Amino acid sequence: MSNVKCQISKLSRNIIVLFLAFGFCHLILFSQNKLDVIIIDAGHGGKDPGTIGDFTGVQEKNIVMPIAVKLGKMIEEKFPAMRVIFTRVTDDFVELKERTRIANQNKGKLFISIHANHKKMEETEKNGFEVYLLNRERIPEAIQFTMKENFNLIFRQVGGDTTDNFIFATLAQSGYTKFNDFLASMIEINMLNLTDLASRGVFQAGNWVTLGASMPSVLVETGYLSDSNNEKYLSSEKGQNDIAIALFNAFLSFKVLYETQ
Repeated sequence: MSNVKCQISKLSRNIIVLFLAFGFCHLILFSQNKLDVIIIDAGHGGKDPGTIGDFTGVQEKNIVMPIAVKLGKMIEEKFPAMRVIFTRVTDDFVELKERTRIANQNKGKLFISIHANHKKMEETEKNGFEVYLLNRERIPEAIQFTMKENFNLIFRQVGGDTTDNFIFATLAQSGYTKFNDFLASMIEINMLNLTDLASRGVFQAGNWVTLGASMPSVLVETGYLSDSNNEKYLSSEKGQNDIAIALFNAFLSFKVLYETQ
């Protein structure tokens, strides 16, 4: 096992240390107590194949769908009372805004979007997985979405005042950010331990699914289809099983944290 693969990002190490040091106390205000609805989003689909493998021509949409289904089945078997909502379960095209609408309408407590990546033409070779969180510069936009999609806040208890709504939306997004950080770290650690993939790190980005979903949310790029080894692994039953198990174990850690606040 290479040194690169064994290296956990500095961000993940720092986040774990901070959570242990402060005993998760700063998240108390934001827990919904029971994680009873999870949204699993298999990227692309239908007319949108996603990225294409350079070596076998495998399409991203056909890699992430089995991983999403496997993850969902693991959760359903372990927690029969939990609602597992898929943004798609067939080879259908679903608009990005529709994916987050599904998540918000079903009052999701967690949103996991699964993708695969491809290097740009001008880039050198890339391989490994990445985890993406909402860019903190776009949190003001996310606050507006949270105000609009106020299903999981207590606005109805404090009245319909716009100022109150804004305050609670801001607090909620702050809480989501902390949960996102923890989940991303757990995903990175479990992907390193349970798959054959290297970590490229945890990043912030302005992806619509992390912006429009009014709940803790992450986007996982499971590997690079422009890399022959990644493409072969992601296309295999073993690779897809390994990734689903890694995501499931990260989910278990997240669930414990979420429900003990």
